[in-house]
Amino acid sequence: MFKPAPTFLFAIIAGLACLPGTATSAQTKGTHALVSARAKDAVDRVATVLEVQGVLKSPQENKVEQSKIDVKATVLYDERTLDVSKGATGSLRSMRHYDRAEAKITLPKKEYAPTLRPERRLIGVEVGDDEVTLFSPRGQLNRDELDLVDLLAGSLILDRLLPERPVAINEPWTYSNETMKAVFGLDRIASQTVKANLTTIDAKSAMIEMAGRIEGTVNGVKTRLDIKGKCRFDRKTRRIDWFGLLVKEDRDIGPAAPGFDVVARLQVQILPRNESKSLSNAALAGLPLRSNEALVRLIHEPREGGWRFEHDRRWFPTGGDDRFSYLRLIDQGDFVAQCNVVTLKQVEPGKQATLEQFQRDIKESLGDNFGEFVSASERANDQDYRVIRVVARGEVEKLPIVWHCYLIAEQSGRQVAFTFTTEGTLVERLGEMDQQMIASFRFDRPEVEMTRKSSP
Repeated sequence: MFKPAPTFLFAIIAGLACLPGTATSAQTKGTHALVSARAKDAVDRVATVLEVQGVLKSPQENKVEQSKIDVKATVLYDERTLDVSKGATGSLRSMRHYDRAEAKITLPKKEYAPTLRPERRLIGVEVGDDEVTLFSPRGQLNRDELDLVDLLAGSLILDRLLPERPVAINEPWTYSNETMKAVFGLDRIASQTVKANLTTIDAKSAMIEMAGRIEGTVNGVKTRLDIKGKCRFDRKTRRIDWFGLLVKEDRDIGPAAPGFDVVARLQVQILPRNESKSLSNAALAGLPLRSNEALVRLIHEPREGGWRFEHDRRWFPTGGDDRFSYLRLIDQGDFVAQCNVVTLKQVEPGKQATLEQFQRDIKESLGDNFGEFVSASERANDQDYRVIRVVARGEVEKLPIVWHCYLIAEQSGRQVAFTFTTEGTLVERLGEMDQQMIASFRFDRPEVEMTRKSSP
């Protein structure tokens, strides 16, 4: 999604030429206070449609290869406001229930369609001064699901686009870097020139237009956005009821995702509702309505299932298939570590590799890059899995490298191997993330795995 999420791209179907305007072009003299009347427990019906077209930029043998990409996404949800704040700072919270969340991503030789699992259709949203956090009170999201719901210019934050003071027709105002970071999902802004102004107003509505350029970073990767937007403020409800955005973005190639040069269009429609049964007090009773350390972690599992583990949001999947998964740890734009996960051939119970054999396999696979073993251990964890952990170090092209290697096996003979690779100078930044991921690892129950494999 050409918002923060590095793995997908989004926006809308209709061009900004079709943007709605106010009922008449009558302009009222004087200044006008456009203050949102959003209140705690207010419920809205929100529909967002996005479309993105452009090219991906991928490094290939000392050159940049470009390939076309087309993305269409639609989300439809009820949103209940839980906390409100006045002005462009302070915390905001809401809870959403998604009736629809789907995308279609088309590449030259590939097409896929991420969706939101039914058991994850309840999504909490928390907005700080300059960042937005989404989570599900019912359990961890996976990366595809997070990217699908974490769209730019989320409905909860649109009120921050309103002027903080009364303004006259064509009187410009600017936005803080914190507001632009939150709206566009950036982690840093180097410069921005976005200005807005009130273009028309009548008894029913007011129309705001905005335009400018933003230069900053997303997950440490440099990006440049040229934006044009329109926002309609309903004077009866004193709420934004429509927002349209056109973005041209040129993002550099990153360590975990390709770069891109795209044009994205977005439309958001917001209608007030009296209530939503899916967001009633009874429906939310007993659920955590604020994020916590466990809920903001993501879940990773191969397409065919069989096992799963939790990970920090700084880990990004970069590829894989039914047996292999590859993830990269990106911290403040730095490529800190690589994690390779492989499903090994099932062996007869009691015939799993020993610690000594696992060490021999590691030494053989590293070849001339192997230097020495730092530590080696074996234990049974709280799931009664046998966990072997071996740490080795060596050199690759004169660069000091450390490998954290794990073999996880359960009594029936199923087994999975993890290899975490990092530069010697970056080991401290990896910290205990590898051990936390291993501690969260679970094999699917045999009956669950059989059900997955028999499903069409």
